[in-house]
Amino acid sequence: MRWLTRSSCLAAAALLAGACAATEPVLELTTRGPSAEEFFIQRSFAANGRAPSFDEKRVWQDQMDEKVFKYLREHPELESTSRYSEFRFWRQVAPGSTPDEVKVLLGEPREQTVDPALMASLGEQHWNAVRTTAKEAWVYPLGWVVFFDDKGVVDMLRKVSPLDTRDE
Repeated sequence: MRWLTRSSCLAAAALLAGACAATEPVLELTTRGPSAEEFFIQRSFAANGRAPSFDEKRVWQDQMDEKVFKYLREHPELESTSRYSEFRFWRQVAPGSTPDEVKVLLGEPREQTVDPALMASLGEQHWNAVRTTAKEAWVYPLGWVVFFDDKGVVDMLRKVSPLDTRDE
């Protein structure tokens, strides 16, 4: 009977360890980049411990509209590109986004690097695919790493928990 109890405890411990290992963040290579609203909400939680209020969100939307429209007035050529909708309506970084477009939407990165060794550590298992085109990496909150070539965004990575649910 003791062996049954011990084996049950061992099985439970193994199951618990497996569940914990399954919840480690995973680095995903994605074609959908971070959105300005996602970062705004994250900043609100970091500063206030809560989601933004209706009024705070309205003020932020007005400020974001102003920044986006100013950028579009200064860069009318963006309207004829495939990423126009992501920038103008979705306020989301897309492949091909220029560094200036990324800064308009997300602000300044936490870190910027052109060091191949650091970019390799940021890219982890995806580095072999990314390194052929990436010349610079920008690190943002929420686990985002945005890789650029000479013209714009070439790849985006995000660390996510397997327990995260997203509506894609």
